[in-house]
Amino acid sequence: MKNKKWLIFLGIAVLLILFVLEGIPFAVNLYLNKNADKIVSDLITRTDDFSGHHVRFGNIKLDYDYRGTYLELDSVAIFPAEDVAESKVKINLLADRILLSGFLWKSLLLDNTIVLDSAELRHVRIHSLSPSLDSLELKDKKKTQPKSGKDYKSIQVSHIDISDFSIENRDVVTDSARLELENLNLIATNFNITKNDLEEQDALFSVEDIKGRIGHSYIHFNEYRNVLHAEDIQFDKEKRSLEVQHVRLDNKLDKYAYTRSFAKETDWIELIEGKVKLANMDYDAYFRKNLIESEKLIISDMVINVFRDKRKPDDNRKRPKMINEIIRSIPKDLHVDLIQLENGYVSYEERPDNEGPKAGTIFFDQIDAKIINITNVSEMLEMHNKLTLEATARIMGKGNVQLKVAYFLQDSTGKFTMDGSIHDMELTAINPMLRPATQVEARSGEIDELTFDITADDIEGSGELIMKYHDLAIDIRGKSYGDGQNIFQKIGSFLTNKLVIRSENPGPKGELKKGVIYFKRDQSKFIFNYWWKLVLSGMRSTLTGEDEEALRKRSDKQ
Repeated sequence: MKNKKWLIFLGIAVLLILFVLEGIPFAVNLYLNKNADKIVSDLITRTDDFSGHHVRFGNIKLDYDYRGTYLELDSVAIFPAEDVAESKVKINLLADRILLSGFLWKSLLLDNTIVLDSAELRHVRIHSLSPSLDSLELKDKKKTQPKSGKDYKSIQVSHIDISDFSIENRDVVTDSARLELENLNLIATNFNITKNDLEEQDALFSVEDIKGRIGHSYIHFNEYRNVLHAEDIQFDKEKRSLEVQHVRLDNKLDKYAYTRSFAKETDWIELIEGKVKLANMDYDAYFRKNLIESEKLIISDMVINVFRDKRKPDDNRKRPKMINEIIRSIPKDLHVDLIQLENGYVSYEERPDNEGPKAGTIFFDQIDAKIINITNVSEMLEMHNKLTLEATARIMGKGNVQLKVAYFLQDSTGKFTMDGSIHDMELTAINPMLRPATQVEARSGEIDELTFDITADDIEGSGELIMKYHDLAIDIRGKSYGDGQNIFQKIGSFLTNKLVIRSENPGPKGELKKGVIYFKRDQSKFIFNYWWKLVLSGMRSTLTGEDEEALRKRSDKQ
């Protein structure tokens, strides 16, 4: 009798164990699959971003066991309801397949947290419409409007595998594209995004490792006149590297149509080609602090074209920022030990303010440069308060240029020093640059060597320039362009070549004339104009014999 009781007890225990191991999961799976559409839809639409949206599925399968729930979704569609407010982001999402495994109901029910062992997303397309980005910026918590959904405390995924993911964001008012991303493929481990991350402007998410590739991305800006292309973006946290194989900046308007769309002088700029690489990048600093920190940024084979139409009125009210101000105003925290430019090309085209038949052009090629220590992080400025630029290039494919500039990032006056040299430069080659600034052009002459040493700030600059040259002759052209000289210009050119400027330096007896540099910055012009006018003042002093006092009077008058 006693043995029989034990057998009954064991039988009940076995049945109970089988019920716990098999019966409960079976019953749970019956419930889950019967209500799968509603359960999964509620999990998605309860969040603030997807509140007011509907969800539809082609096939849906849930499989629960004690290790977690397996979820398989085919042909997922998320779309906004008709009554979604204009101030809300409207999202359309289509996905061929989503596989989620190891979903823990306990974490969801007790802690409002999504915990997954793995997530696989295949061929996902997201199209969103949103109001102006300014209206979407995160506010102080006290000013934050009540949310229409309930965001999760965190979403944690041990393994993520995404393939063929694309996203597009458009302006709800103009229906113009802001951001497009095509063919994202990535693998990540131990991904975690929290509610605090969503509320903080700087934090994105945390991830142990991430690597992948983006086929093509587009950013549209400047009232959709410009689009920045980045193709074949490769990133790898373990290797601490990020590479962009092709970068382009396109103007959707041609140069004349673009400049005509502004009331004042505006530069038309195109980046034709370029390659970018970040070496030893701190991914955690970017994901957690929104800080771009890298040991080296390499930009290679860059080709930039710039155009300016001088027939447009200049905007004397604008005040372009100095280099130190530009760095301080970068919206993201930035610290890069070294920016290295390899084999660059920059051309500048300028249409003069007359009825001339063509624009003048100057270009620099074979540009190699190093910019050492770029930072706007306040705690780093104490140790890294000096930015240095060192560059070499050719002017018009001939003259060899060397330049070194040092900016003192914490100096309130914008102090900088600049020294450099030019060798073996045919002066006739720089007429397209010389003439718009001076209304004269070189008939002949060659610079054997030009060196300068300048100290300047946001207001004015001074220094010394030595220009060794021979066989110099100039023609006074005034504002005429493309026409021959009139009689007065011919007389002026003759008198200038004979009485005002020296045809060579050193002179016939070996005497060397040193030029004085002085120029007061035109606050409406960009820094490169300031650099050029400083050097030009020294060239003018060498040619005409003007001293610093004369240059000061000329600069004040201008």
